[in-house]
Amino acid sequence: MDLRGFAAVFLFLMGLSCVLATPVTFEKDGAEAVAVRECVPFDYNWRFRYGHAPDGGPGPGNADFTDISGQECTNVDHNPNRYARGDCETACAYNPDCMVWQSGALSGNCLHGGADAVCSSSKHGQQDGGQRKTAQPMKTDYKFAAKSFNAIDWKIVNTPHDFVVTGDFVSMPWDYHHAFLPRNVSWYRKEFHLPSDWKGSHITVYFEGVFHVAQIWVNGQYVQMHTCGYTGFTVRLDNVTGILYGNDSTNVIAVRVDATFGSGHWYEGGGIYRRTHLIRTNPIHFTHDGVFISPEVNVTTKTIDVSVELESFSTGSPKVLVSCTISDPAGAMSNITAKMAVTMEAGHPQTVRIAIPASNIQLWSIKKPYLYEASVVIEGADGSILDTHTVSVGFRQTHWSGASGFSMNGNAFKFRGFSHHNSFTGVGTAIPDRIHLFRAQASRAVGGSFWRMSHNPYLPALYDFLDVLGIISWDENRDYGLEYVGAMHDMVKRDRNHPSIVVWSYCNEVECEQIYNKTGPQFRIAAKSLDPQRPTAANGPTNGLDIQGLSHAKNTSFEDFHQQYPDMPLVLSECCSCETQRLLRQDTTTCMHDQNSPGLLPYVSGSLGVWTLFDYYGESHGFPSVTSSYGNFDLAGFPKPHAYWYVLNWMAMISTDDYGRPPLPSNHVTRILDLPGEITTRVEVLSSGAALQLIVNGKPGDKVEVTNPGEPIQAKVDAPERVNCSFPRNLTSVQCRGLDHNGNVKTPGQCKSACCDAGPSCVIWQFAEKQGCWMGTADLSSCEPSEDPWVGAGDIVTVKNITALSFDTTGKVIGSHTILGAAQASAISLELDVPSPDTGTGTALVLDGHDAALVKASVVDAAGVLVTDQVVNITFRVAGGPGALIGIGNGDNHLHANAKSDNVPSYGGLARGIFQVNLDCVSKHRDRIVQIDVDHGPTTVNPGACGTVDSISVEASSPGLQTAHLTIPVSTSAEDLPLPVAKKSVALEGFPFLTNFAG
Repeated sequence: MDLRGFAAVFLFLMGLSCVLATPVTFEKDGAEAVAVRECVPFDYNWRFRYGHAPDGGPGPGNADFTDISGQECTNVDHNPNRYARGDCETACAYNPDCMVWQSGALSGNCLHGGADAVCSSSKHGQQDGGQRKTAQPMKTDYKFAAKSFNAIDWKIVNTPHDFVVTGDFVSMPWDYHHAFLPRNVSWYRKEFHLPSDWKGSHITVYFEGVFHVAQIWVNGQYVQMHTCGYTGFTVRLDNVTGILYGNDSTNVIAVRVDATFGSGHWYEGGGIYRRTHLIRTNPIHFTHDGVFISPEVNVTTKTIDVSVELESFSTGSPKVLVSCTISDPAGAMSNITAKMAVTMEAGHPQTVRIAIPASNIQLWSIKKPYLYEASVVIEGADGSILDTHTVSVGFRQTHWSGASGFSMNGNAFKFRGFSHHNSFTGVGTAIPDRIHLFRAQASRAVGGSFWRMSHNPYLPALYDFLDVLGIISWDENRDYGLEYVGAMHDMVKRDRNHPSIVVWSYCNEVECEQIYNKTGPQFRIAAKSLDPQRPTAANGPTNGLDIQGLSHAKNTSFEDFHQQYPDMPLVLSECCSCETQRLLRQDTTTCMHDQNSPGLLPYVSGSLGVWTLFDYYGESHGFPSVTSSYGNFDLAGFPKPHAYWYVLNWMAMISTDDYGRPPLPSNHVTRILDLPGEITTRVEVLSSGAALQLIVNGKPGDKVEVTNPGEPIQAKVDAPERVNCSFPRNLTSVQCRGLDHNGNVKTPGQCKSACCDAGPSCVIWQFAEKQGCWMGTADLSSCEPSEDPWVGAGDIVTVKNITALSFDTTGKVIGSHTILGAAQASAISLELDVPSPDTGTGTALVLDGHDAALVKASVVDAAGVLVTDQVVNITFRVAGGPGALIGIGNGDNHLHANAKSDNVPSYGGLARGIFQVNLDCVSKHRDRIVQIDVDHGPTTVNPGACGTVDSISVEASSPGLQTAHLTIPVSTSAEDLPLPVAKKSVALEGFPFLTNFAG
């Protein structure tokens, strides 16, 4: 048998996110080819019902706690991020080992304890709480779980599916964490057939992620529960009593999802929000996530360490042969194979450890993320193939030092990277893979070669993108406490094959705090037992660590820590919560510069977690704001001005020889940060040149020397000639810095008149009852949202054309950027941002039933100039072809339009439409999908060749404006899937999306 055949199918299947295995076929002795492992997409045609069952409510239905409010308890510990009393109680109720919960000021939000917790009366009496002697069985006899229940009236949906984002925003006290979108319990049901030829096989459903608590029934029988919303799990079907086979026999799987409480202080969504798979194997097979090819080359033995776990559900004690082959798709290295014989015993997993020589291995790095394929095979005593599994692997050598930081493959470099949260406009947490590719490419475009998984494990496909693109990552566990050691175990076991991951993180910030310090050692055991070589870390204080991460800490904190623990490696694992929006830009320069600076200390490994690359739902400053404002890109994927600070400082000013710099060209940067409608008396410009010149409405200004490289240059413009005391820029509910107090006026009208009388020396006035009148020439970027009742307005320069020119030391122009003033809105214009070569995301959508596009709608005048200061309502629709509109947005943190609407107001002249293919011509085993699925929903699965398929035609319209049309190309080629596209775009020629962006 030639194992090199594995390589031919690898890229295609990984692109389909069938992450558990590659279903390879073999022929023996002229027999018909038989698949030894089948991984069938199980995403289509789920019946969905929003809301809990009529015979149930939120929680597990066993909240039998005795009230102990006012008491204090010992032998309890922190259960972080349960902000509300009900969340603390519900989380305890779902855990059968939790006997005590407390919530209140004295308990630090939420405390949980087991049977050894001791509670007694307290004089303080400021905390609520409950205690039980034993955990009663959870309710499992729901009407919706019965096999006989008729769900014909339920809506048919595909997974991934976030049901929370489909709701309407509601102002609720304390819900700024979760974006003011109501949480709930909801239900999914799926009817399916199991093929007759699968009898005798081992059959599971693999859920990549369900948030938050999932309870599963098969044919009305309760089978299991999974309580971590960020790790995957499998549900075995073949051992369920009464499971049925054949096209005439229907099975039902029901999933109750309780998303009424979360585990984070941000939007977490709810539902089956990641992919699902139906997997058939031989009774003797590799266990789930049981294949581990260590990315860390063993320096001592010069070997690759392989660990393989297999299990048997067959009778007897058969002997099998396990082999592992490392192959090079590029053909630069001959295949390396090692084998070992194993005697199996039913119900007892066996672990096989193999050391493979690592000679002639090309090492994985940021600049050249070289990947191999590891193929493992179980062969029976008769030579038959029982199971196969193929994973992508890369090999590197990493070293952490308390004195000098981090090095890879013998090359030291500083981390430069971003933290992230898992939500996007229109789709919530159910983000399609190609949008994840866009986010990864955006990180590289602004110099980010490190991705922090804050504060939880992400979907499997993202790690594949990071592997092929050369982005290193910090993989982070979510819940921290003794009751969550299993989740840490699951994260490490799932992700340990990825060469991009260089560290495991236990926890984040205050969530790391524990009273008894028992958690860290147990988390360390969980990680090291599965992956002995990668270090452990945390973004906060705890024990059992190899690396200490500090969050939002100043240089002095690092200096003090290093002095006390000189051998402990340090990293700036989170910094720079610098807030701004595309409209009414705030100046974030000082924030970004100062908060990143600890990463430059010689013994600190760098700054890996700038907060954040993209905005995300939740963690706003209160209604009506519903999203964060920290991102360098907004929630819709449009860049904000301070993204260009990183382009300048982390790309243009970093040598291309730097081992940690993404392999993109070093282009000069010239960028005007202000929009035409927001200029008063000066503009700010970023330039990588030695000098800068501004040309305003055709009038050249003086050349200005760039004296502080990497920081914005302020260039003056002439104050506008005021007509009839006009101040067109509304400045209500914001406070502008740098103004002077005028104590002589007592009303807003008097304040405006005083500013008007002052002439060019006053372009902004503001008034609040307590603060009085303030006026002067401050820049609009100094104006920040305020809870105080400020009213006011500002004057703006009428911009026809402002051009910034950058010069080198010889006086040669090396870069330019122009902004244009617009007339009245005349039309809508459409552009395809994803897929697009301009974003490194390909040229076409693949008809795989899941692929999605990002379409940008721009409001333009008759000359095609972007109109940023007029708001129009834009309606998206599909005019033809195999696609559907699945979400809208505009990047405004105050947007309250329903995410699934077809209509959205423009913001800064822009709006976003997300379109998804609804035809599957590509997925492996489409014939099985048609055979297995009983219902038929929004996606058509074609078991054969689709032939010629029309592209997707979309349009955007607004009353009184010219309608825009756009064609989204489609493909049936596996080479156009997101993962192969990513692999071909490691060395991008550039990222024109950023360079050419207007808005």
